[in-house]
Amino acid sequence: MTQKLLNAVVHKLEKAAGAPARIVEARASLDIQDEPLQTLVNQVHAVYGSREAKSYGKFDPELSPVSAELHLKSLRDNENADFLEISKQLMRVLKDKSDGENFATGGHVLIADSSAANVRWAVVVILNNKAGTTINEDLKVIQSPYLDVDGIRFAGRVNLTTWGEGNTERYISFLKGKKNEVSQYFQKFLGCSTVQEDLNDTRNLVKAVKEFSAKQGLPKAEHENLLREVYKFAEDKATAKQPLDLSELANRVWPREPAELKNSFAQADPPIADGFIPRKRGLDGLTRFSAKASNWKLEFDREAIQDHTIRFNPDDETLIIQNLPPEVLANLRAEFSVNEEEENIAD
Repeated sequence: MTQKLLNAVVHKLEKAAGAPARIVEARASLDIQDEPLQTLVNQVHAVYGSREAKSYGKFDPELSPVSAELHLKSLRDNENADFLEISKQLMRVLKDKSDGENFATGGHVLIADSSAANVRWAVVVILNNKAGTTINEDLKVIQSPYLDVDGIRFAGRVNLTTWGEGNTERYISFLKGKKNEVSQYFQKFLGCSTVQEDLNDTRNLVKAVKEFSAKQGLPKAEHENLLREVYKFAEDKATAKQPLDLSELANRVWPREPAELKNSFAQADPPIADGFIPRKRGLDGLTRFSAKASNWKLEFDREAIQDHTIRFNPDDETLIIQNLPPEVLANLRAEFSVNEEEENIAD
């Protein structure tokens, strides 16, 4: 989704592992009309949005005085806020947190304020150069380093709109990184505590898997097999009370193209927090179908679809249930015969 750029700046955090950081401040904010800058910000949001390994949370009051919260709040609430000065304050917080982590490294720090689809975002991302080559005007191959946007490891995004409305406790997200390395200092920089919503995340996972299957146009048998495999994986995690890794799940249940399923997890709405502990009652949608109207309720195991005990005719908009057990048949005959007698009496 294309972002409308409101403010942007790039500072630099110079830091070698085990040594204090040094800030190289920008002299001015960047020109938001600059097309390369707009392209970069859109790329950052696109790459960030495609990552399934994210955590979600809110600002932690205990960390507020020494985190990004106060400065981002000023940006959110003050229409005439000095963006450059706010960004410098954010850099000081980032330096302080990185100094407390021996293995933290620096890079170019992009701080951007943008909006898309009536949602305002503040994003902070550390970008590093990557070695590359290009061909110059003399048709010679030369070294040409470039920003490694696809390889970003440290990034956080704050939904300034929902934060201001106060309707959710999950208005911050950040990349978890390998072995939760982000928690070492970038999460502290944000001043964010994660919000556990295991049951909701379980249900959101079920919804995302079903939507993925529908978009893939899977045959019925393959669809049911996918749901069954996801259920097995998630139920094992639920039983062991272990966090569910979305990347591991995608690799296990969709090995032919796991990136496709990972992207669906990353784009899920509502979002899914990576590393949640599944709840068994939230997994029912993978093994059972249920629906209800004002005067009836229907529920059955998905196996009944696979063995054709239950059939759906979309043209007639009818559901056919076959091979009814004797006791069910007896109850139905008794119920409907009574109803028929009452109708005859009424006539």
